[in-house]
Amino acid sequence: MRFGRARSGIFSVGSMSDMDFTTWRSQPLTGDIDLTVVIPTYNERRRILPTIASISAHLCALGLRWELVISDDGSTDGTKGVIEALGLANVRVVGSGRNEGKGAAVRRGLRAARGAAVLFSDADMSTPIGELDGMLARLHNGADVVVGSRAADGASAAEKSLLRRLFSASLRLIVSVLLPTGVRDTQCGFKLFTRAVAHQLAELQTIDGFSFDLELLYLARRAGLRIDEVPVGWVDAPGSKVDPAKEAVRFLRDIVRIRGRALAGAYRLPHTSNLHIALVTPYPPSTKTLNEYAVHLTKALATKPEISQVTLLHDRCPDGQPSDLPNGVQAREVWRFDSIWTVARIARAVRRDRPDVVMFNLQFATFGNRRVPAALGLFTPLVVRLMGTPTVVLLHNLVDTVDLQTAGFGTNRIVLTALQTIGRLLTRVVLAANRVAVTIPAYADILCDRYGATNVYLSPHGTFETEATVPATPAASRQLLTFGKFGTYKRVEPLIEAYRWLREAGFDDVELVIAGTDAANSPGYLAGVQAANSDLSGLIFTGYVAEQDVPRLFQRAEMVVFPYTGTTGSSGPLHQAGAAGKAAVLPAIGDFIEVISEEGFAGETFEPGDSFSLASAITRLLEDDERRLALAHQNGQAARSLSITDVADWHVLHMSALID
Repeated sequence: MRFGRARSGIFSVGSMSDMDFTTWRSQPLTGDIDLTVVIPTYNERRRILPTIASISAHLCALGLRWELVISDDGSTDGTKGVIEALGLANVRVVGSGRNEGKGAAVRRGLRAARGAAVLFSDADMSTPIGELDGMLARLHNGADVVVGSRAADGASAAEKSLLRRLFSASLRLIVSVLLPTGVRDTQCGFKLFTRAVAHQLAELQTIDGFSFDLELLYLARRAGLRIDEVPVGWVDAPGSKVDPAKEAVRFLRDIVRIRGRALAGAYRLPHTSNLHIALVTPYPPSTKTLNEYAVHLTKALATKPEISQVTLLHDRCPDGQPSDLPNGVQAREVWRFDSIWTVARIARAVRRDRPDVVMFNLQFATFGNRRVPAALGLFTPLVVRLMGTPTVVLLHNLVDTVDLQTAGFGTNRIVLTALQTIGRLLTRVVLAANRVAVTIPAYADILCDRYGATNVYLSPHGTFETEATVPATPAASRQLLTFGKFGTYKRVEPLIEAYRWLREAGFDDVELVIAGTDAANSPGYLAGVQAANSDLSGLIFTGYVAEQDVPRLFQRAEMVVFPYTGTTGSSGPLHQAGAAGKAAVLPAIGDFIEVISEEGFAGETFEPGDSFSLASAITRLLEDDERRLALAHQNGQAARSLSITDVADWHVLHMSALID
């Protein structure tokens, strides 16, 4: 089995052919990054500047979108200050301020890397940066790790001292006998990884000293990764901090440690056979909440080499079975919305299909509108875990953050307090799963601090695989779009009133498209609103929009409006708007603005429920093409910064660890 890999866009030589060093130095990169170069430093004040100059000259000439991460290992000679004084926009210095060892510094740098490919290079540049070019080609052709080697046929090692040659030869012999990796030269400081592999190996690495390379390669081999060893040029740079005698002793000690940890199962490597994952979720043609997210999550999981099969355990739908499923995905119609038998039906399906892991794509009303079926369904992850199958819950909202009155659960304080208490008890039931993933940092904080959870991990919403495109000029037909499930904290009356004012103000070419359906607690809401406004021209109600038609709907819009009076967290429609490269008109709700700002999104704001404020915000964007397009570009960049394919890698890593 292999670690998760994000293959799309590993690098794209020529994508920045117009970017010279001046631009790279002064303008921070946004969006996708091709390459991160990680350099560990310890008291490198004298030679770090030539190293940075050499790397930047070569990579800017190649046209790569790249960044440099200097991982400083507690230097005492001012190395960090010298680097920061350069003021380079795409150079970051990370470090703990303590001298922890080269392995610790590299681990920190790998974790910080944002590029699709990640190069680790020594600060002395004993291997010239030009050797990277051929290694990138190997990564592009399917390698997970590419190792620069002084021992491979065709390598050259100039000015290498006799002592260093004896030391290197001795280490290779010891490694080949005691800890075989399949690599002849494990210690050359020039190695290239895919980002997913770099992050995952860094999470498993434990050696802080000189032998960290050996540990990384040993873990990569055990995980079944493809490791290519390529010859490189190498020069014995003066001023080496390696003491051969001391490091030989530490090297032997670390080999024993690595073998001992492997035998004790301390590394928790991924499962050795391909995973069969069952995904419990609504799925189109079902129209229930999170069905569209399930489509993109399923596609992303199906692309992972670690996963041999995805089985959808979806809700029963009168409109038929899912169609056009990705390769390796099968669908089973298992449970019914609003049924008290959901737990039993899903448990029976799991017993029949025997997946390695069951993942639940959930919010608190996934299994029903009625309170008893909805509550009983949330016991399913616990029951499946008790059956012996590991469970992961992807939880999209928390009762603790929902205004139940605004969400349509009534106004009686006693009832609302009781519902809040029950909701918190059900949260503890959900936390009985092996792992719980949440999409917002504040959710993780609540679960850890208020509930004492230790099995929670953060997993961003992720952007659907739709290329963001921003129109260069205003559209000929101007559409305002709002999208979602309406009737509780998403009400369209203020938006329609604002739209009336816009038309009276002369915006006759503007249409208002209200796309979506009623919220579970508000049946018949949109039909009533439509009947009450039948006299208003340009007002369009689409009803439910099939998942395959959603991207086209957003592409046609001039901007996307969010008439919310409250929120439950990250907004799926906002990610859709970003994926289509659209400006947004957003309610000035503190928690909501904070969440979307953390994700990189922005918009023109208005006071929730205030029609005049909303009309003013829309007018500002309609009249200011430059502002509207700037917001569209920012949202497009935010949407593309982390795809759901990358998010799926994180889920796979956690699921793999559960079945060790």
